[in-house]
Amino acid sequence: MPKNLRGFLRKLVDLREGAEDKKTIVENVKDESDFTAVRFWILVSAVLVASVGLNMNSVPVIIGAMLISPLMGPIVSMGVALSTYDWGLMRRSLRNFIILTAIGVVMSTIYFALSPINNAQSELLARTQPTIFDILIAIFGGVAGFIAVSRARGSGTVIPGVAIATALMPPLCTIGYGIGTLQAKFFLGASYLYLINSIFICLAVLVVAGYMKLPKRDYPDAEQKKKVNRVISAVIIVMVLPALYFAYTFVQQNNFNQNANKYIAQEFEAAGHVVIYRDISQRENKIELAVLGQRFTESDIAVFNAKLPQYDLDTTNLVLRQDEFSLSEEEWEQILLQVQSDDEKIATLEARAASERASFMSPSKILEEAKTINSLVSDIAVGMLNYGSLENEITGPRQVVTVYTSEPLSNDAAEQLRSWLRTRLQEDQLAFYFIPETANDATQP
Repeated sequence: MPKNLRGFLRKLVDLREGAEDKKTIVENVKDESDFTAVRFWILVSAVLVASVGLNMNSVPVIIGAMLISPLMGPIVSMGVALSTYDWGLMRRSLRNFIILTAIGVVMSTIYFALSPINNAQSELLARTQPTIFDILIAIFGGVAGFIAVSRARGSGTVIPGVAIATALMPPLCTIGYGIGTLQAKFFLGASYLYLINSIFICLAVLVVAGYMKLPKRDYPDAEQKKKVNRVISAVIIVMVLPALYFAYTFVQQNNFNQNANKYIAQEFEAAGHVVIYRDISQRENKIELAVLGQRFTESDIAVFNAKLPQYDLDTTNLVLRQDEFSLSEEEWEQILLQVQSDDEKIATLEARAASERASFMSPSKILEEAKTINSLVSDIAVGMLNYGSLENEITGPRQVVTVYTSEPLSNDAAEQLRSWLRTRLQEDQLAFYFIPETANDATQP
């Protein structure tokens, strides 16, 4: 490899390039980890904003809370403390982190306990089953956050807020939701996600800080280093194994849902059957359907079952609900919600089509296009009139087009415009009037 290229690549990946003085980095990290009145009120505000966003399922509001969260300071300082063996900083950072976490949980619990809206929205449900992908988010967020801290002072409150708080504030508030509504699923799932994010952000900072060779506060012997490494390894294993399992089940469920929906679309909906109810359960390994106005024979059901292996659904149980009166009230509510959703989509499409049609039929747009056909055209009027013609003996409503020109048109030019307007307006039975501005009377070439 050429020396110039090698030097360029080394400079490209060298995190120490452009960083502040190592002692300054450590001092900045210590300052960011301190618990102050300002950080207390910022945290309270961020927690309440995030809680409202989760409660109302508003992604923009949740993002706003992520941007103002002060949670990253103690986590970054814990990573630096582990890298530099500064146990005093470690104890102080851990204490401040626990205090901030407790404040966040208490405030979000109070909010959700008092909120009249207790339904779990999708943003809350998303924080109950962390996977290995969440660990990756935390790792890369921690790397980006500490790189920002190691640069000019002030960037440590902006870039890390974007990179890290996105993975901390929502699960923290979801813990409060689980406590406030007495739902263990949300409490346990969000607590695990919060721990994953906090621990792996800290470990990412530990690795980057070690690479940057920050000055050590203490120099432990080999036995102490082994002890620290064993503890870190044990924590990683305990955190990663459940996440790997959740990731595996998530992928399995996602594949099952995709295959099941593809099966329903191709074997039922493509054949003209209207599926009014569906329940796809990977856990129970079943597809349950209700089809509108259709009763299938045993042979029909056998054909449907025979096609399941084509969609990697070999062991899946197909259940066809043939008696619509056996559907529960909750199932009928799901059907009605789906119908309402479809009606709204149809209404939206119809409104869009009407808008596009109106734009397409706009006289100003037609005039603009007509001028490209013949530059003598100065104005156009299009509308329905009660039309009468002695020559053709045609009476009644008819679409009439009046074309105003700067000077009289030749017969060929008029015929060219007539032919184009019939095609443009998608109407063969049109009445045409061509009126030159210099003429006193209307002419109909």
